[in-house]
Parts: sequence; C-alpha cells; structure tokens
Amino acid sequence: MPIKLLLARQIFDSLGVPTIEVDMVTELGLFRIGVPSTDLKKIAESHELRDNGQEYHGMGVSSAVKNINTIIAPELIKQNLEVTMQREIDQFMISLDGTENRSRLGANAILAVSLVIAKAGAAKKGVPLYRHISDMAGVTTIIMPVPHFTVLIGGTLSSNKLPFQEYIIMPTGAESFAEAMKIGTEIYHFIKKSIMTKYEIESTYVSDEGGFSVPLQSHRDALLFLTSVIKQCGYANKAEIAINACASDLYKDGAYDLEFKNPNSNPQEYMSSDKLAEIFLDNIKEFPVCSVEDPFEFDDWAAWSTLTSRTATQILANDLTQTSARRVGLAVEKKAANAITMRLNQAGTLTEVIDNFKLAKSIGCGIVCMDRWGDTTDLFLADLVVGLSAGQIKCGAPVRGERIDKYNQILRIEEELGALAKYAGKNYRGQLI
Repeated sequence: MPIKLLLARQIFDSLGVPTIEVDMVTELGLFRIGVPSTDLKKIAESHELRDNGQEYHGMGVSSAVKNINTIIAPELIKQNLEVTMQREIDQFMISLDGTENRSRLGANAILAVSLVIAKAGAAKKGVPLYRHISDMAGVTTIIMPVPHFTVLIGGTLSSNKLPFQEYIIMPTGAESFAEAMKIGTEIYHFIKKSIMTKYEIESTYVSDEGGFSVPLQSHRDALLFLTSVIKQCGYANKAEIAINACASDLYKDGAYDLEFKNPNSNPQEYMSSDKLAEIFLDNIKEFPVCSVEDPFEFDDWAAWSTLTSRTATQILANDLTQTSARRVGLAVEKKAANAITMRLNQAGTLTEVIDNFKLAKSIGCGIVCMDRWGDTTDLFLADLVVGLSAGQIKCGAPVRGERIDKYNQILRIEEELGALAKYAGKNYRGQLI
C-alpha cells in the first residue's frame, strides 16, 4: 500500500504558534497528523525548522512545509515503500536530510511524516495505532499509564515564590486509568475551590499546561498544601506528589539559587548540589513524594548519579536526556536516573523514540511519555504511551483541550481493552512487568 499523496500545511498549536499538519492518502483513505512544537531549543534535541522572518515573530514553518511538499513527498513516493515499513521510511528521511540534528529539512517536517506513516501503517495492518506501536517496539503486555497531573506552577512559569516549576499529582493507588482520572479531576477542582476561597480570582487562571499559580511562600508550603488536599479529598492512599524542579533554571556559577526570581538574591546562599539533594531526600521522607524530575542542571552528571544511588524514589531525567540517543546512552552508562522522558519532537522520528525506549528499558529505567507546551489536539501521544506500555504519561492538568483530549483517548483505549487493560499503579516504573 504505497503512498498516493502527501501534503503538508501550516496550522497552529495550543499557544497560537505555527506548527505542521500533514495529510497522507493511501488506498485506505486519508490520514492526518498535527505535530507538537516548541520555541525552547535544547542543546541535544533535533532541530525544528522555523522561518525566522518577520511573520509570526519568526516562528512560521512555511520553509518546513515546503520541504515536505517539494522534497520529502516526491522522493518518498518515488521509493514506493509500504507504509508498514516504518524504520526504512524513517531512515530514508534521515538520510535525505543528511545532517545530525535534522537542520536541513527540519525535525518538525520529518516527524510529521514519520507519525502519519505510523497511522497509515496501523490501518494497513487493520489494528489500532497503539497495537501497531506495540508490535514495532516488541511490547507484548499492554499497560495503562499513571498520569502526571500538573496542579501548581512556580519557577519561571510564575511570579510566585515557589522555586520549582511544577507540582504534580500522580494517582498511583488507582485501580484503573478511569479511576486515576476521577482522582485527578476531583483533586484539581478541590484545589481550584480552595484557591478561590483564599486568594484573588486571578490565582485560578491556569498556565499553558493547566497549573495554578498560587501565591504560596515556599516550596515546603506547596508540599504541605498538596498533602493536606490529598487527605481532605480522601485519597491519602491513592495519590502521591511529583516535583518538577527544572533545576537548570536555578543554576548559577556551579550552584543553585532557590531565590533566582529575586534580582537581589545573595550568592552566599546558593546551594551546592549536595545540599539541594538533601532537600529532595527530606521531601521524600516527610511527604508523599514519589517522583523528582530534573533535580539538577542538565550537565551536572555527578549530582544526578549520586542522588539516584541514594533513593529508590523515581528520579526522572527530562532536560538531562532530551530524547537524544547519545544522552540517553550516557544516562544509562552513568546510572544518572531511574526514569527517562520520551518526547516525540525531540527525537525526530518514531523509530528513534522506540530505540531510545528500548535502550532505557534494557536497564530497567522507567519511561514517561511527555507532551510539549506547544501541543496540538492530535491524539498520537496517547496511543504511544499505551503502545509502549510506558507506564506514565505527562501532558498537563486535566483541563484544556490539547491536554484532556489525550487523557480521553486513553479512556477509550481502556474501555476497548476491557478486562485486558492493566493499570500500572504503584508499578509505574515497570519494575515488575
């Protein structure tokens, strides 16, 4: 079933920033994908191609769209490859680009085609997309993921006094994904009502990923607040807290400034990585904290390895690894984390995501499939996390269409699987799978 037509266009992501949508036509009909985007270029991730012109503040993607329509599409169609040949097609596009970071054709262009190929490949096989992904990844047991619900924000996302970027609810004690959604939404709306009774209405306005910017005074206050909320909602044994420290934002001159939002912060009070590690370890002991994401700067490798060796709690590498095969390999070698995020548009193709997944799982690392701030309402991420049986998904609060649509898709898959659906629960890192 070769490709008959491949056509790209510019659309807009959840932040109103241009991104790419691709239509593919085969003998089975039309398949469409809209890819997530970001304007935060990390050092190791594949290169999104932007126009850098006057329109859309330089963020247009017409050049990447043109590369699909005038280079990738005709060359790929000429190959006459079956859409089930995911690895061969992805490798062909990587070779066609010819750069290490996809900077010629654009990682956003290549990713869009890679993902729409997977949709068409699933249809060709007559299976759901998540089953097609499972087959490609060699996954035999389907596991429903534990969601990471962002409920409070701080760090660079807020002017409040919270040093860390996100405070998250994980329903690890639920019996199903449906129950996890119940727990997450009930806690989320309880938090909103609590905020409304104590603060200005503006404090209930949500961030790009749905978290509340509450004027709490300290990191400890946030943990006390969430611990109390979990208990008041009756979920003390069913919900835990995750912290996204995003510590690269705090890093100054080899140390960490928890007062980095204060222009007059005192350098004498900056923390060493050892002292910062003690904060996280104390949090784990005192509060129901089950995961710490990006606890250190992305090149502070020794600090990562030391903390990971000192706790069984999840230490999640996001900025550290950037879905880069080289950095994932380094993290595995240095035992710098026990869980790793997978972001589609950091890797560049579905095949590379699957390869990174296999590498991380080979040494027992947990996996979190993660969105981007500039996401679309496309549901691919939901099928990916189920297909990989990754065990965890992070795509924001249970609010906003581009976030909730993915959660709703997982609900549909769980319903479709019926008694075959197994929820990861406390085994979210897959230690027992």
